[in-house]
Amino acid sequence: MFNRILCTLGLTAAVLAAAPLTASAQTAPDYNYVGIGGSDEGFVVNGKVSLSENLSVRPAVATDFDFDDGDDVVYVLPITYDFNAVDPAGRLNPFVGAGINGELGDDSSIEAAVTGGADYRVNDQWLVNGSVVWSPFQDGDDDVDFMAGVGYSF
Repeated sequence: MFNRILCTLGLTAAVLAAAPLTASAQTAPDYNYVGIGGSDEGFVVNGKVSLSENLSVRPAVATDFDFDDGDDVVYVLPITYDFNAVDPAGRLNPFVGAGINGELGDDSSIEAAVTGGADYRVNDQWLVNGSVVWSPFQDGDDDVDFMAGVGYSF
């Protein structure tokens, strides 16, 4: 219950903090990337595919390489709203969204998910990213996962 309240307050605060800044920002996040990183679920391969100026799909797949535990692969497939850059250099791009996530393995599942995070463009080709994925209905309990990584932009 505490995780659900904390995640809801955190995502709400991120949206409220970023919303006023989008009006004054000049650049829309129009890049795609593929990346690798880590999460509390293990090794992550993630990416971003722009659908329009401010909408994207951000798929991610995670595994801990311990295929005997029943949680072989965890996935998330959200559609996100990408806010305009919130810093003067146009490098920090926050996002929020919703979609599905679940597990592939012995106990495969599909759940609703809410996500939020940010991409920070180091230069035109490389970025670092971080996100939080909240699964409010996971087996009668809520679950919060964290991901961070580096991506190659194209």
